[in-house]
Formats: sequence, C-alpha cells, structure tokens
Amino acid sequence: MTTHATRICWLTALAVVFASTTSVSAQVPAKLIVKQGDVFGLRTVSTVNAPFTDGNGKVGFVVGFNDATRGIWHNNGFVFNSSDALPDSLTGSESTMGVSDTGGFVYSPSFNGNDAVYTHAGKLLAGTDAISSLPGRFSTFNSRPTMLPNGTAFWMGGSAATQGGSTTNRHLFKAADVSDPMSIVPVLSGGDVVGGFPISTAASNFTYHISDNGAHHIHIIDQTTGSSANNLALYYNGDIVARESGPIISGGTWVDFDGVSVNNVGEWVVAGNTSGPASQDEVIAFKGEVKVREGDTIGGVTLASGATVRGVSINNLSEVVHIWGWGSGGTAQEHLFFGNGSTLSDSIRLLSRGDVIDVDNDTIGDYIVDDFNASFVIGPGLSLAEDGFVYLDVDLIPVAGGASQAAVIRLRVPEPGTLGLLALGSLLVFRRRR
Repeated sequence: MTTHATRICWLTALAVVFASTTSVSAQVPAKLIVKQGDVFGLRTVSTVNAPFTDGNGKVGFVVGFNDATRGIWHNNGFVFNSSDALPDSLTGSESTMGVSDTGGFVYSPSFNGNDAVYTHAGKLLAGTDAISSLPGRFSTFNSRPTMLPNGTAFWMGGSAATQGGSTTNRHLFKAADVSDPMSIVPVLSGGDVVGGFPISTAASNFTYHISDNGAHHIHIIDQTTGSSANNLALYYNGDIVARESGPIISGGTWVDFDGVSVNNVGEWVVAGNTSGPASQDEVIAFKGEVKVREGDTIGGVTLASGATVRGVSINNLSEVVHIWGWGSGGTAQEHLFFGNGSTLSDSIRLLSRGDVIDVDNDTIGDYIVDDFNASFVIGPGLSLAEDGFVYLDVDLIPVAGGASQAAVIRLRVPEPGTLGLLALGSLLVFRRRR
C-alpha cells in the first residue's frame, strides 16, 4: 500500500511538473522496469522495445539480449526466451507485441527463416504456410501483432497465390485460439469494399487498434479511389469516418492520418495532419473533433511550429496520453501530456525531455530523460491502462554520468476528475495503489 509520505512526495514532485514550462526541467518520480545493460542470469539486455498492457494494466514488451536471443517480459519478469523454441529457430523480432490477462503473449520473430507470429502456444503462422481460411493462399509475411486481454491475437499479414511467392494481397488477421492455426480468419483484406471503394491490395495498412473488449476497430487504410488526393481513409467499425481531403467536424480538411486508438465504449482518437496553416496543421481529434493542435499551449507548453504527435493512447476511462515533439539535436523538445478526451486542451504535462526522474523514491534524481522512443510505425510507444499508470519507452542518461540507455518506465497519472484542480494549482488527490 502506498504510504502517506510517498503520496506527499508524489504530490510535491508533480506540482513542480505541472507548474514548469519548457525552459524549466523537473524531477519526476517513476518506476524503472527494464533498461539496457540490466543483467538477468547470464544474459544482458541490449535492446528494449515499446510497452503494451493487458486488461489488468500489467506491462509486456520484447527485449533483445547480448546473445542475440529475445525475451518476452510480462508483469514483473520474463516469461519466455526465444531459445525456448529449440530445435526450431526464432531470430529477431518486431517491437509491436501483445499480452493477455492470463499471461499469454504474441510477437513477430523469424521462425526457421520465415517471417512469423509466435505465441505462448508456439508458432501461429509463418511465411509459406497455407492459410486455411483463404483456400489457395499462402502466408508471405506477418507483422504488427497485438493481443486482447482474452488472448485473441490480431496482426497484419501478406498472402500469395503460390507457396513461396511474392505478396499480392494484405490482410488484418484474427486468431481467437492462438493454439489452433485453423482459427485464423481475415478481418479486413485488400479488395474489400468499404465506403464505396476497395481497400488497396498493395498497401501495408499497418496502423490499427482494437479495443480491449474486441467490440471496436479503428484502422488507417489505403483505398483505390482513382486519386492520390483522397485514397487514405479512417475505418471505424465497418464505416469510413474520415477521409483524406474530407471535412473535419471542427473545420478544415484532413491531409493525412498518423496514429489511432480506441476504447471499450467506442471513443476514438486520431492524430493527423490537416489543411490548416503550416504552424497549426498537426492535430489530435477525439471522435472526429479536433481538440489539440500545433500552436496551442497546453500544460504550460506551447506546441511550436513543426510540432508533431509522436504517440497517442486512450484508455477505458476516456483518459488520453499524447506525446508531442519538435526540433532536432540538443534543442529538440518532447513532452508527454495527460488529459480527458473530451477536454484534451486542458491536458497537463507529465514528463519532458530533460526532466530528471527519481526511480528509488529517495527524492534524489537518478536519470535524465534523453528521448521518447515513440513511433506510430511500431505502435504508440506508450500504453495507458485504467490503474493510474502509463508506461513508455524512453532513453535515459544516468545523472552520475554514462551513456544513454533505452528503458521502459512507469509514471503515475492523476485521479480522474482532478484535471480542473490541477489547472488551478489546487491540492491533488491520487488513486491509492496496492
């Protein structure tokens, strides 16, 4: 149980964060989960990848070890190493993965030389395998796997008409039983008609998100419309809810879509680019309505011209975390914000590049945040659950000196309903933690 002293420590540190600006760094309490250089048995962590949470808020991610194996972390330890698959060979992996409430996982390594999705139950699908639900089609690649709390897996995969042939179509696959490859079915495929246009068979369509309960699906898709000016669209539960060159509820038109997230009640957020002035064209929209845009000042930070959204995640309490960044080199700025979807412009700042984090609760800073490793290419790079914590992938520099190290860390977020109080600088009350 969280102690009174610890709670006061958090209140004090967070008050500094909320009051600070981009020119003033802060010291922020955090929990360090795993970082480069950590030693587990005979293995040393060499790479750390993006975090994902199960339905209970327990974190999972893939790490690389110095012996070229990969490890799957879930909750408070490693549950799998790629060497466990011997005599089969598992090599490499993507950053994107998923974990279930019962300890299951899915990730994307190479299986005996073929691009695959692999789970706690073993190989699910690999290149050259026949796809039972698509007679006459064979797997060519498997990418961007995710997992629902109930263990259902989703991923993007390619198919060919001949075994070992080149990809001629792409699909969003689903497997309700990851121990049975016969359960694999396509959810969306190239050629499917949505909103009057077919989905392109040549586009990767990698960016998607499924709600924890499996009831809602949001996806950035490329369609064959006859024009490059309106081929990108935002798919939501079988319909097109936004389109490149199409209108935005709050005014203007869409130019591009970057990343998406959806929760159990169907609330969705999308980051993208609009037809607004160059200094204001990057936005985050909640259920289609722009709530924050480049040029706004949120949490004491002005989103400078050139600012882009690096990551966004919505949980089942309508809470949203979002990362914005701009600039390069030593003057680059990156900021993590937290807010409510319907009032996202009232977001508060949780962490910034240059802030110092205290990972052992002694009120003395241990690491300087050097970079946010968020990317819509591999998933959001951050995950917000409902238990009052957010996980993110960052680079850290030891205060005592040393090289930058990639790490997964955990931060607290405020109690729901306190954002207005935060804006007024009032006393904060946080969830009790056990």
